Amino acid sequence: MTMPENILLITVDSLRPDFLPQESGTLIEKLQNGKNDSLAFNQAYATGPGTTPSFPAMLTGTYPLSFDALGPLSESRPRVSTFLSRSGWKTAAFQCNPFLSSHFNYNVGFATFRDYQNPLMGIATKIFPRGIEISNPKLRKVDDTLHITDAIKRSYQLVKGKPRPYVSAEVITDDTIEWLNETDESFFCWTHYMDVHHPCFPPEEYRERHGVSDATQSDVSEWYSALLRNPETLSDEEIRKLKQLYEAAIEYTFDQIDRILANLQDTGRYEDTLVIITSDHGELFGEHGQYGKPERMYDELLHVPLIVANGPDYLDDKDQLVSLLDVPPLIHDALGIEVPDEYEGQVLGVDEPREYIMAEHEVEGDITVGARSSDWLYEGDEINNEHRLFDLRDGKFEQVDRDHPEAGTVRNAVLQRLDELDAEARYLQGDMDDDVEDRLEDLGYL
Repeated sequence: MTMPENILLITVDSLRPDFLPQESGTLIEKLQNGKNDSLAFNQAYATGPGTTPSFPAMLTGTYPLSFDALGPLSESRPRVSTFLSRSGWKTAAFQCNPFLSSHFNYNVGFATFRDYQNPLMGIATKIFPRGIEISNPKLRKVDDTLHITDAIKRSYQLVKGKPRPYVSAEVITDDTIEWLNETDESFFCWTHYMDVHHPCFPPEEYRERHGVSDATQSDVSEWYSALLRNPETLSDEEIRKLKQLYEAAIEYTFDQIDRILANLQDTGRYEDTLVIITSDHGELFGEHGQYGKPERMYDELLHVPLIVANGPDYLDDKDQLVSLLDVPPLIHDALGIEVPDEYEGQVLGVDEPREYIMAEHEVEGDITVGARSSDWLYEGDEINNEHRLFDLRDGKFEQVDRDHPEAGTVRNAVLQRLDELDAEARYLQGDMDDDVEDRLEDLGYL
């Protein structure tokens, strides 16, 4: 296979691989099944159970708690976008997740960066990184006077007909295709979809196909809020409908991805483009007795789809353990660009296969680190002051003695990583800094 000229990275927020649609005939389905010069990895894993601990891997090739940890990406992190831009590729990004906005420095290296943000969205996310609730004592005192919470919650209301501030997949697809059609140079394009992220409310035709046409936006918003806070108040029927809406949103999003792939084919650029389709994390629907995205290292949260089309010939082992850290080295190697030493991933098909993948997260300075091999999962959970080992052999998920003699590799990996990390100041700042205050004042909220 010849070296690709272009890179198309498509990411779908919150997408679990076991929910992928299986309808035949679509371009995306063909890629899932290893057609059109594609490979779908069966054992690909995120570097954390959420957007903020996952995306640094895909776009900077580094673990989330490296290089100043979570929050806005530091200048010291390497960037795929910057390396490719300096090497002559035209760069663009289209996304609407507040955590991936310019407020978090994800625009660096992209000549075109569309994040569709109401300016307050990024500020709200920076002030309330765990959700729009006052949990920080200092902020609570400020809020009693300034009533910032109410202002920000109002700004989170309907945007383009959706119950969350995410533009639809159709808008992002239209803009991606328009940019591609205007671009004659070799390109690196990153397109990120939020429609699969709850609360899901895809177009009516998709809700009808999945038997949830009677669900309203208000219903969906209320159900998802209850799912995260008081899941015991939801009926089995309401949880079932949330799953159906999730599946409907996936089908809708994949139809939009098909439009981009079809455009590349119609314009004669598909075979010259390295296409990578993946997700940042999954979602729990009651597995392990939990919902949403807790700070745990379950497969339902870390296992993600990873489809690569028009990749290097040596990329042929679909069953190997893969980390999303390996996406940036893959891009560099496929393009014949030297892989930077700062990347913490490896070159698939060239370097030795992984024995395990690692993931990590933190909450207000407390860290959890997990290492997963084919047989074992070890969690060093400082958030809950607990270390756990799970036996995954023969399809099991059974908690066992954490000192099990056969699990030394994953246990030692976690302990070493915990030892490397300084837990004292590695969390998103909760207090408002001067920049945030200035922006709120400019917007008329102070």
